[in-house]
Amino acid sequence: MSLFTDISSEMVYPLLSLYLTTTLGATPAIVGIIEGIAESLASLLKTYSGYISDKTQKRKPLALLGYGSAGIGKLFLYFSTSWGWVLAGRVIDRFGKGVRTAPRDALIAEASQAGQLGHSFGLHRALDTLGAVIGITIAYFLFTRTEGQYLKIFLISLIPGMIGFGLLFLVKEKKAVSTGAKPHPLKGWRTLDPKLKAFFLVVFLFTLGNSSNQFLLLRAKQLGFEASDVILAYLVFNLVYAASAYPAGKLSDLIGRRTLLVSGYLSYGLVYLGFSLATDALLV
Repeated sequence: MSLFTDISSEMVYPLLSLYLTTTLGATPAIVGIIEGIAESLASLLKTYSGYISDKTQKRKPLALLGYGSAGIGKLFLYFSTSWGWVLAGRVIDRFGKGVRTAPRDALIAEASQAGQLGHSFGLHRALDTLGAVIGITIAYFLFTRTEGQYLKIFLISLIPGMIGFGLLFLVKEKKAVSTGAKPHPLKGWRTLDPKLKAFFLVVFLFTLGNSSNQFLLLRAKQLGFEASDVILAYLVFNLVYAASAYPAGKLSDLIGRRTLLVSGYLSYGLVYLGFSLATDALLV
């Protein structure tokens, strides 16, 4: 399901900043506003979607709502005539992302064997990112063959999205086992282990400094990439991502999560430093 959904999403994602700036005449600031609003909505909704799925003990309906919203968002992109339509499409798409993420992760966790969470989530991430590789490859092929007809690619991206949505109906949810406890989002924060609170603070600071990949794609274009080459650069990024996700998940079961998390955050920081200092396409 995640494989097909990401094929659909990544057929669109690397084209958005190019479409906004070259076809609709939007500035990089507008790209930032669109991505900021959309991603903030997704982040905020994850908390309440997870809370609701705990309260109702039903994950699948929320996942269906989330994955269905992604398709509706792409329809807005297809009919877009200004950046406002793109904003609406991205908000609906990220609304779906925020609603589905926590219930989907709960479904994966509930279906996993003890001691193999890293294995399960690593496999999910690998298939999810493999979908991105396939989607970007299709986007590159269509972009070069249709001479940059963005709207046609947006429309075609609905096909794998519909397949992914249909596959969700085959997922069997475990019957809920009531613990008698009523979940409460704020009370839950107060009862968390101080070490976990510290980790959430680290995640908050990291996310504060982490920008949308759309800015990295715009930076690549700024340093001399043709539009089609920007798509290929994003393809290389996702190839490395897909190849490393599953082994990293397995490794975290063996050596612990913290070591890998620290090295991952450090690598990310160095990458952003590199993008700020880059002077030519090869460094990108």
